[in-house]
Amino acid sequence: MRFYWPHLRRDVLRFVEKCFVCQQSKGIAQSTGLYLPLPVPDSIWEDLSLDFVLGLPRTKRGSDSIMVVVDRFSKMAHFIPCKKTFDAVNIAYLFFKEIVRLHGVPRSLTSDRDVKFVSHFWRELWKKLNTDIKLSSAYHPQTDGQTEVVNRTLGNMLRCLVQDNHKKWEELLSHAEFAYNATTNRSTGFCPFQVVYTKIPNQLVDIAILPKGCKSLASKTLVEAQDTLRTVKLNLQKSNEEYKQKADAHRRFKTFNVGDLVMIRMRRERYPQGAYSKLCPRKMGPFPILHKINDNAYVIDLPPEVRTSSTFNVSDLYSYFPPDSEVPVTASSESSFSEPGES
Repeated sequence: MRFYWPHLRRDVLRFVEKCFVCQQSKGIAQSTGLYLPLPVPDSIWEDLSLDFVLGLPRTKRGSDSIMVVVDRFSKMAHFIPCKKTFDAVNIAYLFFKEIVRLHGVPRSLTSDRDVKFVSHFWRELWKKLNTDIKLSSAYHPQTDGQTEVVNRTLGNMLRCLVQDNHKKWEELLSHAEFAYNATTNRSTGFCPFQVVYTKIPNQLVDIAILPKGCKSLASKTLVEAQDTLRTVKLNLQKSNEEYKQKADAHRRFKTFNVGDLVMIRMRRERYPQGAYSKLCPRKMGPFPILHKINDNAYVIDLPPEVRTSSTFNVSDLYSYFPPDSEVPVTASSESSFSEPGES
């Protein structure tokens, strides 16, 4: 005798969807979360992004890293050699010496969650200067994508400049900075030099005689500078809209509410040194959402034994489906492969 089960596929999918072992041990990266660009700045050198290029050969001066500071409006960048061992105090001193000295105190600083940028000293310093600190989601460098792109471009330029002389990168860093700032930016339509200094920099190939200054020329220059700033802002807004349209075509919108139980995807970088194994569960949980930063970033209520940042991007969060006979209970980070209600 044979039996017929109506909607067998649907019922099996629902059963598998609510299996705790499956939710914890299976799953792939998901393309959730629409593109949320940072607000377009209003003027030059007010909203900056900050990051580091690490792992470089040690030079004669002892430098083995580069601090990259980018103006989010003009796209002008400064490449400052430093040491990996520098703490927040050293980085602050270097920032004031090389950036504040030239451009003044910024209104906002966007960076990743490097230990230097989450320290009490760094936060209190910029709090007293009324500068807003914007930190990216943990292990989600796309938040500060602009500086990541500049880092990649800088790496390509230095490889071309140093060739076989790897330890001479510090001597050639100024050449790379000038070349980068003198190149037209795709987003703004102008080179950073022109946006900041109202003119394209003179180079070796420039042989034309520059005109003498006069009142009419000064007035014309002022009007052109104002027009340039307006054009740059419009170009940045247009570029953001175009990129968002392209990026969202491959993403899907997903949002959670405070109190929702979710499974968190544990990336390899989140595990303590030496604790990661290929057989570790892909996800942990369920844990409740404590705070919603925006549609793409959430703060999760993690137990004390889970030693990682509690801020997660929405692409690392998965809805938790409790079994029909089980009341949702928050799990600890030491969940094993044989928890109650898994079968």
